[in-house]
Amino acid sequence: MVESINTRADLTAEAVAYLGFPKYGKILMGDNGLEFFSDRNVTDNMTFPWSSIDRIEGDVSRSGKVRRQFYIVLENQVKIRFASKASGKILRLFRDQLGNDRVVRAPSFLGTLTRFFTKH
Repeated sequence: MVESINTRADLTAEAVAYLGFPKYGKILMGDNGLEFFSDRNVTDNMTFPWSSIDRIEGDVSRSGKVRRQFYIVLENQVKIRFASKASGKILRLFRDQLGNDRVVRAPSFLGTLTRFFTKH
């Protein structure tokens, strides 16, 4: 049986984790961190305590709408990509837990290219 790091669940939503191949499962956000449980194998899970998360990057369109994808950036600068239909609610809960300064807009492709060419 899998032990949860949370004592209460604030939100449960279906999501996809992109780690090479997509993994379908559920995101559980609680008081101590975020957990992802795979639909195929419940013991195949990922836990992220709030202290290990550096920032959250939300994918936002030019018109200002929140898209389905978001990135969790850990303290060792590893990015993990997730997608969910409830990404707006998930980002709102991240903002409540981590603060406004740690939930940021993900850089766009064009912004990444211009930043690369202006630095060099």
